[in-house]
Amino acid sequence: MSTKAERYRSPWLPWLPSLLVLWALVPGMASAAEVRSGDVVKVGPQEVIDEDLYAFGRTVNIQGTVRGDLVVMGEQVDISGTVEGDVMSAASNSRISSPVRGSLRAAGGELSVSAPVGEDAMLAAGNLRLTPEAQVGRDLYLASGDARVYAPVLGELRAAAGTLTLAAPVGQDAHAEAGTLRLTNEARVNGNLSYRSDKDAQIASGAVVAGSVEHLAARHAAAGRGPLLGVYFWLRSLVGLFALGLLFALLAPRFARRVTAMLRQRPLPSLGWGAALFVSIPLLAGLVFLVGMLLGGWWLGLFILALYAFAIALSFPVVGLFLGRWLLERFHKTGAHLAVALLLGLVLLTLAGRVPILGALVALATILFGLGALLLSVVRGREPAGAPV
Repeated sequence: MSTKAERYRSPWLPWLPSLLVLWALVPGMASAAEVRSGDVVKVGPQEVIDEDLYAFGRTVNIQGTVRGDLVVMGEQVDISGTVEGDVMSAASNSRISSPVRGSLRAAGGELSVSAPVGEDAMLAAGNLRLTPEAQVGRDLYLASGDARVYAPVLGELRAAAGTLTLAAPVGQDAHAEAGTLRLTNEARVNGNLSYRSDKDAQIASGAVVAGSVEHLAARHAAAGRGPLLGVYFWLRSLVGLFALGLLFALLAPRFARRVTAMLRQRPLPSLGWGAALFVSIPLLAGLVFLVGMLLGGWWLGLFILALYAFAIALSFPVVGLFLGRWLLERFHKTGAHLAVALLLGLVLLTLAGRVPILGALVALATILFGLGALLLSVVRGREPAGAPV
């Protein structure tokens, strides 16, 4: 019985402090929104929720109707009902196949949208797909490793991607920064097309661009500063992160071991909860700040942001230490000093961060994994079995 209760509470605990703050600062929020949590959260096909819904769980399945806004976070998220307000989603794997009458903001590893979005859409994912059944009523903003847009966009398109495939109409201008840009025969840009890339765009003969086409040179990390100055900035960031990592390992050695073990044993939960934190904490801090301006205590919002910034910075040494240990183990160097593993991992992360487009994706993944591992380590309060000593 206790095992079942513990399993039920685990997805809820990370959000309990945030929700308590919101309920304390905003009287009446509890009557204006419904909160559901657990390992599996489901809204059945016949259910109608007449208010906002906050759903947090390992698996979340929304099949019914939500009259207000929907905030959903978990590992696997499926939204197949109807949402009359806005949707904010953070998950390892998301499928959105229900109409969203407001705006859509979603982040995850795998993200698929196959239903109309009434207003703007802001999407970030490793692999992103907008199917022909979807439509974005206003502007589309996306960041992805591989993005495929088969859905009409009635407003502007702004994209940053490793590979971007556009196979649908765009109502206004399209701006892209991509390693590879493809426009298929179904693509039609009713405004101007501007893109930043090392390569020429692959524009099919049937594709139409009503305005001008502008190809901008790709940004390079050290452009305009010289190679020596670029090396200087890289070394400076490496030294700073290395010092932070050493302090973390020396001042909290047991917690450092627990975090790296958490990344090893629970990588997908770390990614999912990291994405949830990455999206929700700035919103929470902004709300606390605004309410604090009216009721007092506005500095709490700044304090939350400061902790958030510190956790993001700490994510790089955490993931670097895990990566360095993993590589050394692959080469049978298990007796190497912690500092060697930390330095090796940070060198690889910071070098990858200098690569256009790839660097942004690596940094985002590092932050998400690091935030999630830190959170899960705090919530569990003990080292996972098998944590390296």
